[in-house]
Amino acid sequence: MIRRIAFVLVLLALALPAWAAVETSPFQQAAAALDGLDPARIPTGRLYDRALPMSGLALQDGSGSGPAIGAAAWRQMLHEMRLSSLALPTGWPTPDLAREQERRAREAGIIPIAVLDASYARLRDDALTAGLVAYDGDRLVETPAAATTSPYVVHQAFAAAALVPHTYHGAQVTFTIPSQLFAGEVARPTRLQFDADDDRGWRDVALDAPVTVSYAATGARTLRLRAEYATVGVREAAFSFDVIALAAPAPTETWPITATVAWQGVYGYGTAYVYLAPGHAVVTDPVIVVEGFDMDNVMNWDELYALLNRENMLEDMRAAGFDAVVLNFHDSTDDMRRNAMIVTELLRQVGAAQPDQRDRILIGASMGGLVARYALAWMQQQGQDANVRTFISFDSPQLGANIPLGVQYWLQLFQIESTEAGHLLSRLDTPAAREMLLYHHTSPAGSTGQADPLRVSFLADLATAGSWPTGLRKVAIANGSGAAAGQGYAPGAQVISYEYNSFLVDLIGNVWAVPNGNSTQILRGLINRIWPLSDDQLNVTVTGTLPLDSAPGGWRSSLADMDATPAPYGDIIALYPNHCFIPTISALALDVTNPYTNLATLGNVAAHSPFDAVYYPAANQEHVLVTPENKVWFSTEIARANSGVDDHAGLPAARPRLAGAQPNPFNPSTRLVLDLPANVVRAHLEVFDLQGRHVRTLVDGPLPAGRPQVAWDGRDDRGRAMGSGPFLCRLDADGAVTSTRLMLVR
Repeated sequence: MIRRIAFVLVLLALALPAWAAVETSPFQQAAAALDGLDPARIPTGRLYDRALPMSGLALQDGSGSGPAIGAAAWRQMLHEMRLSSLALPTGWPTPDLAREQERRAREAGIIPIAVLDASYARLRDDALTAGLVAYDGDRLVETPAAATTSPYVVHQAFAAAALVPHTYHGAQVTFTIPSQLFAGEVARPTRLQFDADDDRGWRDVALDAPVTVSYAATGARTLRLRAEYATVGVREAAFSFDVIALAAPAPTETWPITATVAWQGVYGYGTAYVYLAPGHAVVTDPVIVVEGFDMDNVMNWDELYALLNRENMLEDMRAAGFDAVVLNFHDSTDDMRRNAMIVTELLRQVGAAQPDQRDRILIGASMGGLVARYALAWMQQQGQDANVRTFISFDSPQLGANIPLGVQYWLQLFQIESTEAGHLLSRLDTPAAREMLLYHHTSPAGSTGQADPLRVSFLADLATAGSWPTGLRKVAIANGSGAAAGQGYAPGAQVISYEYNSFLVDLIGNVWAVPNGNSTQILRGLINRIWPLSDDQLNVTVTGTLPLDSAPGGWRSSLADMDATPAPYGDIIALYPNHCFIPTISALALDVTNPYTNLATLGNVAAHSPFDAVYYPAANQEHVLVTPENKVWFSTEIARANSGVDDHAGLPAARPRLAGAQPNPFNPSTRLVLDLPANVVRAHLEVFDLQGRHVRTLVDGPLPAGRPQVAWDGRDDRGRAMGSGPFLCRLDADGAVTSTRLMLVR
């Protein structure tokens, strides 16, 4: 599951805060020209003119008056300071190390604070006109006048950021300042102080020492850090932090899962969070959920719970007697075939934990639906019983996913200047992304949309495994429109406008949606720097593509995210907010090629799909968004697993239980099937709505051994007909409590 459950791609185009109106000089990015300067005469050993300033570093001067920043801005500042260094600083972290530390800290439940504390030099803006430097060919050199008047100005940078930007446990949250993430001068501060914005004011802290903070309320906070030095005094910085919740429920158990089958010699591993239903001591009726593409592998239980419990879906499922088992891959960006082997091992371990081996429900969200499909097909090919009754694919890229090809090339153009753009591009180059994306960028750019060769390899192996599992119910739930509603713009329309012109630099980064077959330019990109600096440009035109960017499908707001991320030069304008991420025809695996197909014209839509049932809304929805509408669909399919023929018929019950309902969903009545291995002295069978309110008492007294059936006509105790919706039926038989979900459809 990725951010917003599955594939969380937030295109932080330049990762810049709104206040980053940054001064520049004619010498920015003059790496070749600046090489002519004498390194020994450059103060601090860092010349900021070697980097294009995109982070607002000048505002983080140690005075404490600069704006509060986040992790992305801090990483960009670190990136620029590293580019500025004539020799890489000893012991300084890299932006990638900061991301890795973030991932580890999330696993440990700690909030690391990263610090940048270093001075840097810049050439005076009048260094040329004052005759302090001059061009010798295409290289800058100091003139004799520089012997008495320095052409450099020294500045101080002091910036801090919480690498984990939020907490779900604000009542008790632990911060730390790792020395590994302290990018500073050789001398460490003599005193560190921290204001957690918790009404307690400043407190003394130490590097690598934990600091526990208790917040009394949720909300955005501005935290501050002070560093005191014996020689230069006090420096201060502000950074942002969000208290999302004061306390979040913990999983009942956490299982480490390591695959027993390797892919290309490497065994994948992950973590399963087990969240038992009330009254269950062990996994009994499991609903297994497989996460999708987590770009930086930073989502853990707290984030997954928050996403799964939208519309109270997870808690309602538990109230109905189902146990949640949520699989979190160690590396969700890894090859999907390797991660599929983790799914197969989880299914085995769930089976070993169940007391009666009843079969399960397997849900794959976004990429997780494709990984789960591969795992189920592979197990069947190997003659292994997955014991899965229902497989639910939730807005999964069964036929491929889409990130606008023009945006991919946009990132490719700006990857050097922006560490975030470069990082996002690297995430699109991971094995899982290459296996999912229908159109993947190439270098040099191609003339049409094409998949990466790794996708071809994955699909070939999936076909060898049988392509689709059989002998179980397969269900697809899409977030994309079934009525051929697009994303609000035509194929080939311009979606991003970005142009800036000045004496120092001209920038163009215009993006168009891929066309419907005809030839269309999808990127016009230019970074035109002042002479003698080199220019970069990238212009891409494609033909023969399907109109995927504008097509019906579960959408992502990547274009709006680019618009909301101001650049230091000009303004990135999203002409439309969203693009299609999972085309509707892909989520439902339909045997049609036109992504604009109106499903009403197909008649029985499921007949065009390998799925037994397909669900889709009329209008496009955000990718893997749980809505009141699709929550009912989920509830229906999850309840169906306990309906019809008993899911473990022929096996004697170990204790009294509610075996299911026939039919379910139902209208106007259904029969509750009880499984009683012995006479029950006191049986109490009740129906509740999902708010826990009593609706009907069906049994209150003794029951004989056997498999009795009890009818419910959809009415309450007063004989009033209930409206459509889900209900919970609960059996308490001599203290043995079981339940099942019912779906009344009027």
